[in-house]
Amino acid sequence: MAYYDTYDRRVQLGASRHRRKDAELLQQSARWNGAIYLAGYAIECSLKALVCYGEHKNNLKDTALFKRGAQGVALHNLWSLYEATPLSFRNAVELDRTKILKNAWITIVRLWQKDDLRYGHKLGDETECERFLEAVKVFHAFVLHQQKEAS
Repeated sequence: MAYYDTYDRRVQLGASRHRRKDAELLQQSARWNGAIYLAGYAIECSLKALVCYGEHKNNLKDTALFKRGAQGVALHNLWSLYEATPLSFRNAVELDRTKILKNAWITIVRLWQKDDLRYGHKLGDETECERFLEAVKVFHAFVLHQQKEAS
C-alpha cells in the first residue's frame, strides 16, 4: 500500500486535478451535488498547493497557515485558504477588470456548502451545477497558472 503525505504540495496538486475530472464525470451522470462537492474540493486542494508555493514550501505543515494553528476544519475553509495565498494572487482576483475571476470565486464560495453536499440526499440542480463547474474551471486554471502548472 502506497503512503501519501496529504500535506505534500504535489499530492494536493494531483488531487485537485483528479477531483475536477471526477466532478466532470459526475456532472455527465446527472449527479449534480456530487459534482459540485468534488469540484469544490478540487479548489480546496489547489489553494493548499498555492499556499505552499507562495511560501516556497513543499508541505502545508511548513506554512505559516498551519503553524498559526489552522488544522482540521480550518484547513477545509476556502476563505481561510484564500486569505493565506500570496497577496499577488488575491490582488489579481480582486483587481481583475473583467471580473471573471472574482465572479468565479464568489460563485464557488456561495455554492460550496460542504455539509449539504456531503450528507444531502438530493441530486441537486443541473443549472447550478453547470454554473459552479464553469466557475471552477476558470478559477482552478488560474490557481494552477499562478504556480506555473498546467491545468
